[in-house]
Amino acid sequence: MEFIFRAFCVIVSPMRRRFLPTLIFGLMLAGCNMNSPEELDRLTKEDPVFKQMILQRGQAKARAQLIREDLLGRKKTMDAEIDKLRKEYDTYAKAQNLKIEKLRAVVDANRDRLKIDIGAAARQLSEKAVRLDGYQKTLADIQKVLKGGKGIDFTPADKKKWEEQLLILSEKIKPLEEEIQDLKLRIHLKKQKTGFLNY
Repeated sequence: MEFIFRAFCVIVSPMRRRFLPTLIFGLMLAGCNMNSPEELDRLTKEDPVFKQMILQRGQAKARAQLIREDLLGRKKTMDAEIDKLRKEYDTYAKAQNLKIEKLRAVVDANRDRLKIDIGAAARQLSEKAVRLDGYQKTLADIQKVLKGGKGIDFTPADKKKWEEQLLILSEKIKPLEEEIQDLKLRIHLKKQKTGFLNY
């Protein structure tokens, strides 16, 4: 003990005083290593309850690691299944969308056919309307002539001929008017049907 005291006095002598902070810092570092394996071994030997706590900690850490590994494994499995399902769905959806497009194409084709029919009927209607207009004008002119307009006198034979022309025109006008009405009705119905074929 006396030797230690003398050694300490030598260290803290005026000549060595500048080394004192270094010495104290070194002693502090040595004392700070409280969590070393050796220190743990000492504490568990001294305190059985603490030893049990350490054992429980180790078991808890081991179980937690197993749980993490299980979660990670499950996540990888689920991710793989999700990727597989997504690919299967994409393939299925692509096939089903193609079916939808084919079904839509059938509806579109039917609607287009109706539109073509409407266009053809509209052209026929226009042609027949022009022809009817010509017949009606001719009929009106003949009727004026037969009524004695413009001081024209007809022989019985001429008058009969003009009356025959009137009859012929009348016979042409009536069915033409019916055809025009029929075309108008057909166009109306086809337009109505086209409206119902919107997809």
